Amino acid sequence: MAKKRNKAAAKAAKKSKALTGKKGVKKKGAVAQKRRKPAARKKSKPVAKKKPVTKKPAGKKARKPPPQSFLDKVEGAFTAVVDTLTDAERLHQQLDPGVSREPE
Repeated sequence: MAKKRNKAAAKAAKKSKALTGKKGVKKKGAVAQKRRKPAARKKSKPVAKKKPVTKKPAGKKARKPPPQSFLDKVEGAFTAVVDTLTDAERLHQQLDPGVSREPE
């Protein structure tokens, strides 16, 4: 096998010398073309800086107020009814002041 390798190497060496040794054939080198300069980048207008959006921490949530008790709800409803009746009485007095409250 060593002989085969040596023969193959010798043939390859002869071929490469034969190709480079020929004087009649000359390749013209490719003429280097001048590359165009890239266009200058356009300067952009300065943009106003945006304020970073603050995010709430993921673990903390707004606490809900405790639910109203039944007595608180009744008290609020009663106060609203009394206020409505008082306002109605005052409006009636303003519209018809000649009528007295006392029966004759």
